[in-house]
Amino acid sequence: MRRLSPLCLLTFLCSWAFTQKMTTPNGWAYQVLLPGQGTELSSSNGALTHNQLTDINGRIVVSTYQIGVPDYQLISELPPAFQSAFSVMKPGGKYQFHIPMANLKEAMRGASGTSLPGDYAIWEIELLEVLPPLADGARLIAKAMESGGAEAAFKEFKLQLNSSKVYFGEWEVNQVGYLFLQKGLSEEAITAFSYNVDNHPSSANAHDSLAEAYYTAGDRAMAIKHYQMSLELNPQNSNARQMLEQLR
Repeated sequence: MRRLSPLCLLTFLCSWAFTQKMTTPNGWAYQVLLPGQGTELSSSNGALTHNQLTDINGRIVVSTYQIGVPDYQLISELPPAFQSAFSVMKPGGKYQFHIPMANLKEAMRGASGTSLPGDYAIWEIELLEVLPPLADGARLIAKAMESGGAEAAFKEFKLQLNSSKVYFGEWEVNQVGYLFLQKGLSEEAITAFSYNVDNHPSSANAHDSLAEAYYTAGDRAMAIKHYQMSLELNPQNSNARQMLEQLR
């Protein structure tokens, strides 16, 4: 019988351990897909992550991997169950959690994810970097919209955009832009998406979002310009290709 060398056996055992299902302090089942290093997170941290949420049938609900833009989380702002999940993560690690539907509904607050089939959803998350505990810019503007309306939200966005106390990455600014766009505020959306293009000129997603805002505003020429730039940066962007065919 062929025997494993000590090194091979150690590698196998480590690999086996990393893929075994464990539970978070609040009882979520999870697996370590890739081990991280350093200290585990606490509620006093911010975290830059890649996320993907799928239902039990494997359908992707939302994914930062698809557009290559990471998401920021201020851990103390998350529901307690999600804070518990973050407490087992280490920088550089990749994890997969089974989120009970009740916890998902609390986090999604009535969004489309609450209608998913089954009793749980699958959340894959990669912890890219631990950051200072800054306020999440997208959440801040959403709260301003809820409490003071569109004008107050846009004023708050311009005020906080370069604040050292607020985190506005590409993903967060993109969320703000769509918040305005969904309210029919195309000019405000153009301002937000233009900020992303200025700061992330090589992002196909930033150009695609700005093109959509120009299209909504009725500016055909600028929509074509940015859809074309998005397609050049990412030839696999089928949305940009379809829109260009429609606009030309």
